[in-house]
Amino acid sequence: MPPRSSFLFLLLACAVLASAPFAARAGERTAIYPGTPGPEIAPHILFESAFPLNELLPSKWTPAQQREVSYFLERMKKDQRIFLLVQVFIDPIGRKEESGGMALELSHSVAERLRESGIRQDRILIVPGVADEGLFDLPRWDGFAGRQKVVLRGIQGGAWLLGRETAEAVREELPPEGEIRILEPAGETTEHARHVLSGTVDEGVRAVSISIGHETKTATVYGGKFDVPISLRPGENRIVVTGLDPYGRALRGLRTILYAPPKPSIDLTSPPRGAVADVSRSPVIAVRGRIRSRSPLRAAFLIQNDTPLHIRVREDGTFEQPAALITGMDVFTVEAEDEEGRAGVSEQRKVEARGIAERPLMAILHWDEDNVDLDLHVFDDRGRHTYFDAPNVFEDARAIPDGKLLLDNRTGYGPEVFTVDRNTTGFYTFSVEYYRGKKACRAYLTVVLFAGSPSRKIVRVFGPIVVSPSRRSVELVQVALPAGTVQERKH
Repeated sequence: MPPRSSFLFLLLACAVLASAPFAARAGERTAIYPGTPGPEIAPHILFESAFPLNELLPSKWTPAQQREVSYFLERMKKDQRIFLLVQVFIDPIGRKEESGGMALELSHSVAERLRESGIRQDRILIVPGVADEGLFDLPRWDGFAGRQKVVLRGIQGGAWLLGRETAEAVREELPPEGEIRILEPAGETTEHARHVLSGTVDEGVRAVSISIGHETKTATVYGGKFDVPISLRPGENRIVVTGLDPYGRALRGLRTILYAPPKPSIDLTSPPRGAVADVSRSPVIAVRGRIRSRSPLRAAFLIQNDTPLHIRVREDGTFEQPAALITGMDVFTVEAEDEEGRAGVSEQRKVEARGIAERPLMAILHWDEDNVDLDLHVFDDRGRHTYFDAPNVFEDARAIPDGKLLLDNRTGYGPEVFTVDRNTTGFYTFSVEYYRGKKACRAYLTVVLFAGSPSRKIVRVFGPIVVSPSRRSVELVQVALPAGTVQERKH
């Protein structure tokens, strides 16, 4: 390279020329404007834009350049008399012949990129490059890069142009429009979010735009085929694939797919069907099973006799929830809801209770937040106290002689169960204590009176009672035996 040639300009030109397959084959070069454009074209210029050479990317337009090119394309579609002139302005350094030749090749490369963008090649004319002598008047020569540019002008009119247009219009016969065919996903509905969108287009289409709802992406076409990973959202998904053929005509393929993810499925393993439980020692059983869901779960509930209780679900979907039998025939189902709001329900399991003692009193505490530990405390009228450290008199003499705490649940949701299994006389006061946690929760106390006497049995639910780290202890109810009267405490 001669030492006085513009090194920056040649670097820019080489980068652009090496990037795209510009039309270098015989018979495919873009036409050159006849003669030198003079002031006579100024009245016919409809639009004009300039792209600095140092802003031309090697393989594509910048977003701002693409908006300009799209505007040119729309104007030229509406008026077949418009031609696009391409001219490169270079610096005056170096040999004129060498710089002019490089500018001409750069113009051809830009013209080819315009053709790939949908502008017909017979509507593009290349104007020989011009050396901007005014660059020598600048105080600093390092500002040359900003003055080197490619100028695009949309013009209309001129006898030679109109004559050329007429001749081309008579000669040109466009082939029929092709089509975009979407092959996958093939069905109208699916239970899966992830798919590979694949299809075929005419080989002249080099890229397609894929729109799914508000999301749009572009994919390259290889050998007339495209394959793009996509993700669907629950509900109807309208997929639109568009592309431009070599003649600037827009092709479109359309597919609407309903994504309907399955609801969570729940299998109960315990209690078994037709279960009979001997509750002479304890009314507590375990409900076990597994929840399968493709979406993360929002919540799960054990529904006992139409009363829902939160339950914990392990990472593998399994659960094990204690439950206290409170009738002669308790009915259990499990319901789970995923983050999309889809709910699944298990089959019903009925458990018959046998050996129910007189049991004049049973109280069950549960709550609605995980990672919170609440404790049930029971006091009798003699000051004796049953709670987690004194569950019965066999373990601690402070406990109520006729009562026992069957469960001390420390993992969240409960239950904690207290029973009096034989007739006795006295007052029993129940309170809830916030033992551990960081958030407020709502507690519920279920009181069952005279469970062993169906004609007298009473079930009452008290709550919600809000407890929190700042409100740690709340007195709930007082029960009088043997009368079975219940007085709710003010809280």
